[in-house]
Amino acid sequence: MTKKTRTILFGTCVFLFALITPSIILYSQGYRIDFNPLPGGKIIVQTGGLYFKVLPAGADVYLNAKFKDKTAFFGNSLLIENLLPKTYQVEIKKQGYHTWQKTLEVKEAQVTEAKNIILFPAKPDFTLINQAIPKITANATSSDKKKVIEKPNDYEIWVFFPEKEEKIFLTRFSGKINRVFWLTDDYLIFNVGDKIKIAEIDSRDTLNVIDLVEFNNPEIFWSQKDKKLYVLSLGNRYLLDNLLP
Repeated sequence: MTKKTRTILFGTCVFLFALITPSIILYSQGYRIDFNPLPGGKIIVQTGGLYFKVLPAGADVYLNAKFKDKTAFFGNSLLIENLLPKTYQVEIKKQGYHTWQKTLEVKEAQVTEAKNIILFPAKPDFTLINQAIPKITANATSSDKKKVIEKPNDYEIWVFFPEKEEKIFLTRFSGKINRVFWLTDDYLIFNVGDKIKIAEIDSRDTLNVIDLVEFNNPEIFWSQKDKKLYVLSLGNRYLLDNLLP
């Protein structure tokens, strides 16, 4: 190999190194090319992520109708990285449970979190009981003392956050909303007519509200201490003791 050839090869290697190295560094820092940028948006962007914590474990997570992964059996969580900054239609599914869905936005160099997701049974198994229902009072304040239920009328639910001095509208129904309980610090349970419903308080995008079960003219009682749901319907008493995973 002549000296001239070696010089050309060396120069070519230096050029390729100088060309490729910045791309590798940018890639390692989470930068990607957005081939479908929004009007006026950047072509080279820094990626973000989505973090989920879901009960029960082993739920399937879909982004824009495409399966991504399952939540871990230990920790019940999933982190999806290297996502282009845009909105994603999220669906979290598990056989035998209601689906959780919401549109979430991913921003550059940030992780968007949804940490308090609960999937509820699609066919809850109530037991007819003979014993009296314990005396249970619906408390307007959540157990963490950070949220307060407000019902300005029989058809709306609002949630007040004392620390932030902020109030958000949660949901409205055409039928009368009866007694409302804090199921957890992030979910409410109540009935509208014959339908017993559960609603999350994450007001980003569409609110997840499910119809858990239907009884004739039910009166519900939720025991925070025992995690048991009691229903009084037409003189009969029913118990559901596995509503929460």
